[in-house]
Amino acid sequence: MPIRTLRSGLLAVLAAAGLLAGASQAVATQPDSPAKAAPLQSAGLRYYNTVIDQWTHYSPDWQTSSHAGTLYAGSNYFYCFTYSVTYTGNGHTSSVWLLTDDDTGHRNVWVSDVNLDTYGFLNDVRELPHC
Repeated sequence: MPIRTLRSGLLAVLAAAGLLAGASQAVATQPDSPAKAAPLQSAGLRYYNTVIDQWTHYSPDWQTSSHAGTLYAGSNYFYCFTYSVTYTGNGHTSSVWLLTDDDTGHRNVWVSDVNLDTYGFLNDVRELPHC
């Protein structure tokens, strides 16, 4: 099992138990507008390439019940990351979830980082702030 998954899994468990200092829960909201508008570059905002179209979620998990919309493959912006449930896909396993706005009008929604290209997958936690 990769070290990243073990570290991420432990942090997710601690965060879920409220044991990490400053741990908070981010709550996704319904869309404010029907169209995705590219925001201005800001301190925590980063663009990464996603390699497949993927579901977005109102909470950082893979459950069908939290499905919000779709984030299309290509260059997408992300605000921050958090640790949550572990997800496997695209040849990766990770408990890192990224906050973004999707391409179907949903704002402040989550996607797993497993569908990022290699650069994004290896650098997202280092380059993005924790939510």
